[in-house]
Amino acid sequence: MDEDMTIIGEGETRNSMFIFIIVLFIFMFTYSMIVAGKQADRQLRIITENRFRGNNLKLLEDKMESQREVLRMIENEIRKGSAPLHFEALGFAKDTYHLVESQGKLNQLLDYFFRNGEYAALADRQIKSNVYMDILGRKPVFRNAKSELDRRNMEVSVKRWIKKKHPSFDGDVYVENVRCFFFLSGDEVEKRQCRIDGEDTAALIFSKKHLSALYLQCLVSRKEAMQHTMHLEGFSEICNQIYRLENVDVLFQCLLMDKMDWEDGRVYVHFSTVYRID
Repeated sequence: MDEDMTIIGEGETRNSMFIFIIVLFIFMFTYSMIVAGKQADRQLRIITENRFRGNNLKLLEDKMESQREVLRMIENEIRKGSAPLHFEALGFAKDTYHLVESQGKLNQLLDYFFRNGEYAALADRQIKSNVYMDILGRKPVFRNAKSELDRRNMEVSVKRWIKKKHPSFDGDVYVENVRCFFFLSGDEVEKRQCRIDGEDTAALIFSKKHLSALYLQCLVSRKEAMQHTMHLEGFSEICNQIYRLENVDVLFQCLLMDKMDWEDGRVYVHFSTVYRID
């Protein structure tokens, strides 16, 4: 009986050892898989972070190169005889934002921008310097109007475009008139002084490429404005929402170069955008 019990005990010991070896093997295999998985995750995270930094760096480099290209275009146009005007800064005043209460008010506003209808008398030779949002093609482009007929056609196409956006005019449409300040040295002002309608002013001549470059500078600066100042003091929350470009859709945009004005010795024009709030 003792021998039988001894044999049985040895068998149980062998089984226990076998089970222990199997469990140890499974543990070592699982542990190695976990370690390998963590290493793979770590490597993947490093690769992803490096790729993200690389993509951001490339975007930054592309952006800087685009800005340099715009500056080179301006300098080249100035050397060819265009007005020596450089973008300097944006300005947000108390009258920057206005609610557009009806379709009729919007039509009147577009007449003013395009110098059509009751505002046709505002159109002069400098109107060819204005840059307008044109919807005649499949997607919006920004260009100068070639003639009075061209301005009227552009306005008609803009009205069709806006109609497709279905604005309700129940507090959802605003116009933003941002001041774009440009640098023009005192010497250049003296060179271009003239007298129009009994008033002293300066006559500036621009090339189309120069105007396009100035428009791009205004557009980029407007999009990046909230990166420098997140909140406009003294403005309503709805105005600050538009300022931050939160949930807004652009219905129309233009750079009005024909009505320059002066403030603190700096020349400025209006960069105007009509927004629909989503």
